Amino acid sequence: MKNKKVLIGLSGGINSAAVLCNLVECGQKPKELHLFAVDLVEHSPDTLFFVEALIIYAKANFKNIFVKINRDSVLRYFEANKMIPHPIQSPCSRELKIEPINKYIEQHKIDLDLIGYVKHELKRRVSRQKASNKSLIKTYPIGEFSDEWCFEIVKKHVGWYPKIYDIRDENGKRVFKHNNCLPCKNMSIKDMELVKKHFPEYHARAMETSKKLMKYWGRDEAIFYSTFGRDLGQDSTCETCKI
Repeated sequence: MKNKKVLIGLSGGINSAAVLCNLVECGQKPKELHLFAVDLVEHSPDTLFFVEALIIYAKANFKNIFVKINRDSVLRYFEANKMIPHPIQSPCSRELKIEPINKYIEQHKIDLDLIGYVKHELKRRVSRQKASNKSLIKTYPIGEFSDEWCFEIVKKHVGWYPKIYDIRDENGKRVFKHNNCLPCKNMSIKDMELVKKHFPEYHARAMETSKKLMKYWGRDEAIFYSTFGRDLGQDSTCETCKI
């Protein structure tokens, strides 16, 4: 890695942060370290501060640092395109995250793209990536570790992580396992209700977008129209539900 141009995509989540911390802990010193972040309005409130803390941490440990932060909004994207994507379709992820980072990789001739997949998600996600991207520069340096290991190494090196991860249910389990958009178009109704409970302003903005576009959020169209959609005065587009 010594003579390589290395990129880490900082999502504002715990796993990509752990990749950066692991790079330091392993004593790796790339020729150039590029940090690419996509800061979305819909990320949890302290996400940008966390990304900024990671950048400061990187600058304290590496010499040749290059930083790129794209600021955007999925709600603006949905409204501009007059849609809320189907859960299994991710044009928002592709156009707001994947395509910009791939363009950056090409422009800056990056040698290694370090991806923060951990052990339980590595096989499924890597196979999906290989199907859409034949690039050989992607590597998975924390693929042998767990999510909990990520929390430990980030706490050790950076000192903190986004508060969303410390929201727990009555059994002590983390309510939000990822620091994704709030809400994400891929959420179930239960997930949406958790967003409403813990991040009511985010939920309210999403419902305004839903009302404006007359489109539903999440995986459960029928249930959405009988819960949140009912409050918005929306009619289901599901023929079965109408019957």
